[in-house]
Amino acid sequence: MNTRGSEWRKWDLHVHTPASLCSEYGGDNDEIWEQFIQRIENLPSDIKVLGINDYLFLDGYEKVLKYKKDGRIPNIELLLPVCLLYTSPSPR
Repeated sequence: MNTRGSEWRKWDLHVHTPASLCSEYGGDNDEIWEQFIQRIENLPSDIKVLGINDYLFLDGYEKVLKYKKDGRIPNIELLLPVCLLYTSPSPR
């Protein structure tokens, strides 16, 4: 039980993975993923929640979640899947 009251955390809900359609990581291979996970592990300690946003796909989220389940990225308390959809007004 938390007896200190509210605790503020920083969240980043727009993180693309190497699997994203819009990624500047240089590829989607084991070496690139290892670098990506290390970057997450080295985030400032006040960032506790990440939203994995690879547009319409959850492959990158599922891969990051597997790293988490395998004991990596212990500094992140919660991973959220985020889907980004673009819409335009309907023609009249």
